[in-house]
Amino acid sequence: IMQAQTLGHGPGWIDAANASQPFGRLLAADEVANLAVFLLCDASGPMTGALIDQEQWVVGANR
Repeated sequence: IMQAQTLGHGPGWIDAANASQPFGRLLAADEVANLAVFLLCDASGPMTGALIDQEQWVVGANR
């Protein structure tokens, strides 16, 4: 939110940002935190050398 204000986006920026995402919304902070917790737990042990992209864009899609 602070970055959007600094960059001069208007008050409706969040609606436009949500609409432009493949899932129709931005990631929530708890979704990112849940991934971090998973990566720190023993259950993620078999997962090695993986790239986890949370940028929310479909590969090859025009932005």
